[in-house]
Amino acid sequence: MLSLFSSYALALLCTSALAAPPLGNWNATTITTSLQSITQVPSLITTPTGTRTAPRTTASADPNFDALRDRFNATNGTLPSATPKGPGEEYVVMFDPEHPTPLEISEFLAKAGMNHSSDINYVFDNSQFRGFAGNMPGERVEALNAMKEVKFVEESVKISSFGPARRVNSPWGLQRLSSQGRVSGDASTVSFTYNFDSDGSLGAGVDIYILDTGVNTAHAAFGGRARMGFSKDGPNDLNANCDQDGHGTHVAGTAAGSVFGVASGANVIGVKVLGSDGSGLSSDTIKGLDYVIRQHDANKKKGNFIGSIASMSWGLEGRSASVEQAINAAIDAGVHVSIASGNQGRDACGGTPAALGGKGANGKGARAVSVGSINTQDQISTFSNTGQCVDVYAPGEGIISTWIGGTNTVKALTGTSMACPHVTGLMAYLMARDSKLAGCTSCMKSYLSSTSFSLQNSRKAGDAGLLVNNGMTGLGKRNLRGTSWTSPSFDRVVKRW
Repeated sequence: MLSLFSSYALALLCTSALAAPPLGNWNATTITTSLQSITQVPSLITTPTGTRTAPRTTASADPNFDALRDRFNATNGTLPSATPKGPGEEYVVMFDPEHPTPLEISEFLAKAGMNHSSDINYVFDNSQFRGFAGNMPGERVEALNAMKEVKFVEESVKISSFGPARRVNSPWGLQRLSSQGRVSGDASTVSFTYNFDSDGSLGAGVDIYILDTGVNTAHAAFGGRARMGFSKDGPNDLNANCDQDGHGTHVAGTAAGSVFGVASGANVIGVKVLGSDGSGLSSDTIKGLDYVIRQHDANKKKGNFIGSIASMSWGLEGRSASVEQAINAAIDAGVHVSIASGNQGRDACGGTPAALGGKGANGKGARAVSVGSINTQDQISTFSNTGQCVDVYAPGEGIISTWIGGTNTVKALTGTSMACPHVTGLMAYLMARDSKLAGCTSCMKSYLSSTSFSLQNSRKAGDAGLLVNNGMTGLGKRNLRGTSWTSPSFDRVVKRW
């Protein structure tokens, strides 16, 4: 496996040597469970109640509207009597503040033949606007619309607060991502709570490209949102069984799986650049990035396009100019890039692609988002690479996610490979909610840092020591301003971390 620089192999960034905590009653090798909640995910999401009505413009289509208006004008501003058709829907009537002779509300209601106590739900009477809300039949609405004193009449509609929603039965990493304090409890269970904004999108419409060992697209946690797009082993490998290592499937589950994932509404596209041993050639990765850019460019022409993310939980032992050029080219095209910082416990700037994160290896800035790992105690993992090439940290120890060998298999892994997809999913979550972030890779990088918490007791020299957060405190919204690191395999060229 030779590259331009003698022997480069991509390395995955998970770690079997860095043992994950035991998984209670689950099998620690490949944990299988019925995961009934996967097919019932909507029932796990609760949204705060408490709604009120807000106006929605309605247009009259009554062919007799002109005649009705003429009758109104002919009676000097007194509404024609109408036979009620039941209580009718609620409408909001707003007076025109520019009208030269505004009526008092009581006077207006008398002219309209409306009873203040039985017909009116609210009266608005302040220095800035005046009007009322009440239930009324359609013909009365049309007549009110015709009055010169009325600016508009709109039907009331139900609105809901965009407060925090929550999903129970989640891994600890999702709770840490969405709360202000450290987690407590058994990290080997899915007994934690994921808090997020209740707009409900969870990254819906965003394309996440998992450049890794492939994805078990048939897994129940993906709910039909996952597909294979490219494989270094050719088109015949684009199937649900292409991932023979499991690393890519695990990463995809943390980024976008139901139950386990941050962005459970996003699209997952597998880009297989690493083989069953977790390694591959740098040329495989460059071709995978070529595929991502071409897909991104084609999808930008579609009206419903939101954005693309390339998630890379792998690295090289050293630097590769060709791989770094391809990654920067993807960013130039508008693709957001999240990368694992590496599992060697050293300066992240020493290897590709982590050198493209944080402030960059030259200290002058970089455009990818590099992610280090923390444990449940908010301590930077001992194996995590650190330094000025790390943007943020995310949960990376004992992370439960999707696995291979079935449609409901799960497994716990440890590594910066597991931290990276937390940020990948957070990017998708934010992109679906904010078009500016979706269309601006530098804005996203800055936003992630500005909304993070400080790891004050666990900072390493040279990096910012920031713990990524989705804008939630656990109690509500904040007021904001090549290697899958599987530790001992560092002899491989491009490896998973």
